[in-house]
Amino acid sequence: MRIPHTSPLFALISERLRWLGARHTVLAQNVANADTPGYRPSDLIPFVRTLREPPRPSPPTLARTSARHLAGSAPALSPDPRSRAVGSYETAPSGNAVVLEEEVQKLAQNQLEHRLATQLYARHLAMLKTALGTPPGS
Repeated sequence: MRIPHTSPLFALISERLRWLGARHTVLAQNVANADTPGYRPSDLIPFVRTLREPPRPSPPTLARTSARHLAGSAPALSPDPRSRAVGSYETAPSGNAVVLEEEVQKLAQNQLEHRLATQLYARHLAMLKTALGTPPGS
């Protein structure tokens, strides 16, 4: 869901929330593949670096050239292609390098950062409502 932005802060918080959602997906895949032989964990590049890099292009969409063609569906959300493999000091004999304790710790940190971003968004919205003379609860 895209929310129209009235300030750069809303845009930054929204982008941060999208990044945190994509990171949650990558970390959850790491946990899900903890027993997959040869699996290497991955993580997204830090959010600060994503701000410095140019935005990635939007995915191509399907064109419907005839009324008899079926409408295409949106592709499933995939993690940021700028994700990277993460090195680990522990590797199982099967070649799996996922350390569950580290991945769960990253997921917990990701959840805290998501909660902070949503609270900042709500506080900023309440501040704007107050400035406009609208009660914050409405």
